Amino acid sequence: MRNDFDEFHVEFKAMTRRAGDIFARRAWVEGQELSITRLDLYRHYVSRTEDRVKDILKTKFRDRATWRILKLKFAELVAERRDGPIVESFFNSVLRKLFINEGIDEEIEFIDFERKVLQTNPNEPVYKRFYLGSDNLETIWSRILRSYGFTFKFRDLEGDIERIANAIRKQVVERFGRLEEVDQMDMITSVFYRNKGAYLVGKITKGNIQIPIVLPLVHFEDGVIIDGVLFSKNDISIVFSFTRSYFLVDAESPVDLIHFLRPLMKHKNLSELYASIGYNRHSKTVFLKELYRHLSVSDDKIVAAPGIKGMVMVVFTLTNFNVVFKVIRDRFGPTKNFGRQHVIDCYRLVFMHDRVGRLADAMEYEYLEFEKARISDETLHELLVECSETCFVEGDKVVVKHLFTERKLVPLNLYLEMVDEEKGKEVVIDYGNAVRELAAANIFPGDLLLKNFGVTRHGRVVFYDYDELCFLDQVNFRTIPPPRHPEQLYSGEAWYTAEENDVFPEEFAAFMVPRGPLKDAFMKHHADLFTAKFWRDMQELHKNGQVVDFFPYKRGKVKLGFSIQ
Repeated sequence: MRNDFDEFHVEFKAMTRRAGDIFARRAWVEGQELSITRLDLYRHYVSRTEDRVKDILKTKFRDRATWRILKLKFAELVAERRDGPIVESFFNSVLRKLFINEGIDEEIEFIDFERKVLQTNPNEPVYKRFYLGSDNLETIWSRILRSYGFTFKFRDLEGDIERIANAIRKQVVERFGRLEEVDQMDMITSVFYRNKGAYLVGKITKGNIQIPIVLPLVHFEDGVIIDGVLFSKNDISIVFSFTRSYFLVDAESPVDLIHFLRPLMKHKNLSELYASIGYNRHSKTVFLKELYRHLSVSDDKIVAAPGIKGMVMVVFTLTNFNVVFKVIRDRFGPTKNFGRQHVIDCYRLVFMHDRVGRLADAMEYEYLEFEKARISDETLHELLVECSETCFVEGDKVVVKHLFTERKLVPLNLYLEMVDEEKGKEVVIDYGNAVRELAAANIFPGDLLLKNFGVTRHGRVVFYDYDELCFLDQVNFRTIPPPRHPEQLYSGEAWYTAEENDVFPEEFAAFMVPRGPLKDAFMKHHADLFTAKFWRDMQELHKNGQVVDFFPYKRGKVKLGFSIQ
């Protein structure tokens, strides 16, 4: 099992290293394919290892006494490894496949809430340190950029370096008064690649105070530009958002990389950070530790998540935990002409697809247990009645055989009731941006009702209800034909027929945004969303193999950057 993980990790890192060459060659389609292939690699190795373990253990492959011994031996094998926790997650993944119909068992799995990651200094730090007092900023940044060994050409490297230096001087003076007050600048030696962007990540340090710094790079046909300098923790958080695809970042020690990033984004859970750098399966193990640690030190109730109840999922949450749990109902509403597997497939599609900052990352779990006494009566009744094929009581526990987790968001319909008109206008415009950007990513949400979108703490609109989601080429976008005579227009009955995959964007106007100032603001920016032409143009874009740019920052805000080309 250890050796199989090592083999996986070698291949995982080899794939990740290809991202630099892909960025240098502007091979964007190849980059998308690489991201998808890398996501599937872990599953392949876990399945292979499961088969090998069965072959070795024969009839004892599900003998718990054997696995208690094996867990101790495995712990010895990885005890001194800096990536030990990640290797243990691989062990857990194989074990969960072998004991697929059973809950978490701390005797044979690595779910140790008290364990701390090695705190010793690594042999090779994940960053390089630069002392700001040693030279002027322009010289230092020239040295920093050379240290990455980039093979591509910059459009205006000297100008970019000058702008970086000026931005840092301004930031430091605003924060500390004088540039001389700053001790050092640490830059992670690995580049963070995603989609069409590359990011250099580091921090400026004065004593115990750390200012994050992120530089986005964009590769145009005539060269690369350094597209901005981000210092705000909110801006950095959006770059590492749970609504973005995972980075391809070649880190020798992922654990040490997370140690570097964590102080720069203290509000983010470790599980989110591990997912953001591509270790999503280890992220699931870390999340379980976070969840059960919260349950052990709190007494908040498990209740229905805020918002209108859906026809496909029962959604519950813990009052003081920033995650929702989504369980598929046994039966759906009459308008939902699909089954359970379709819903699972839609969520897995989102996992594999580019989320472009507009789709919430969802993690899939099996056989989680919750204390029955902590579940509100209403939620318990709904789970046991509406999800009886998935949920059952075992002693003082409620066992959920299958669920998805997502970050808790404020449903857009509720958000609009909570804010003033000006803020409402901003968010409905971003709602239109979300729909537009999903279309540019080849995604049709299906159900465009406000209740299926949520608002992040940064005020960004995100889609989170995936049961009707599909690719654009699966939809036939049509214009409503004119009535044959005026009476048809006022009859209350549709005068045109529609096939199963037909969609009439003109109909969106009736429900996407309520009438009044909010709708006026929406129409000013997004009236074309109500035309079949917009959607057909997007279909043509994807048919021609074009890859649209999605960057998690705004040009005006960061002075050099841009959001979507």
